[in-house]
Amino acid sequence: MSKFFKKCFWFLALLLLLNILYLVLLLNYSLDFKKVNDVSNFKNKNYEVLVFGNSMALDAIDAEYLTSKGLSAYNMSIAGCHISNSLLMLEDYLKHNTVPKMVVIGLSSSIGRGYLNKIAFKNPEVTFFYDSSLIDKLVNPPLLNFQWLAVEMFKILISKDHRNSKIVRGQWKSPKVIPDESVFKDAKTVFRYDNACLQEFITICKNNNIRVIPIELPGSNENRNSFPYNYSINLFDHTQLKLYNLNNYEVSQNIIDSKKDWLAHDHLNQNGGKKLTAFIYENILKKEKIISKN
Repeated sequence: MSKFFKKCFWFLALLLLLNILYLVLLLNYSLDFKKVNDVSNFKNKNYEVLVFGNSMALDAIDAEYLTSKGLSAYNMSIAGCHISNSLLMLEDYLKHNTVPKMVVIGLSSSIGRGYLNKIAFKNPEVTFFYDSSLIDKLVNPPLLNFQWLAVEMFKILISKDHRNSKIVRGQWKSPKVIPDESVFKDAKTVFRYDNACLQEFITICKNNNIRVIPIELPGSNENRNSFPYNYSINLFDHTQLKLYNLNNYEVSQNIIDSKKDWLAHDHLNQNGGKKLTAFIYENILKKEKIISKN
């Protein structure tokens, strides 16, 4: 019996060691994982602008560019994120840091309802750092919970494009270019914004005097629409909020080069992100009078 318990002990010790080693690898070589860890430990930060969203916002909004224009910014977006995860991150940020002047919500309706899905889902990385106990971490250890990140780290090992990618002020910057060869079809899907988590997110911002700017980000040609550039959306509490629709084909065609500005389907590379952010700065933030004129 003692031999059995010894074998169990050494087996568990080996599993623990392997998970610790994998966690160390993730913290050092997985850009996404390291970012969530860094953000969860923010203390006494004083950003004027925070950006929330999923992978489309992660790629598309260049916080470094906004900062260079005198508007200190950080992109809090996380790949595979739901608005409920963003809500969790916002609440934690406000507990430990200076309240920002503005929050930009980068919406991704061009690729479906994922970010605003009525059924909330947990992002494993956000949950791991923000909303899990030691027991949760033991039940879902890194080797089980973050298997896909091993693939991402392997891509860094074999792909020059991945090695040249970096996260700067929260934005994923990649020089990779994959042309968008899809054709505009004028997507007619009408999306609803009466999401309870989105409502709670906006309410928290309003209670803290934070300006909320929702922006529909541009997808690939085939996923863009001809809805107005800006219009009012109906929220969960039946109030309305102005939305900027950069997924409007006519508007986005004047910003994005389909041959040079895409990293992947519906995801902008660093050049496209900078161009889109420059448009947002000049045509949205200034017109909303968020930026004081020098």
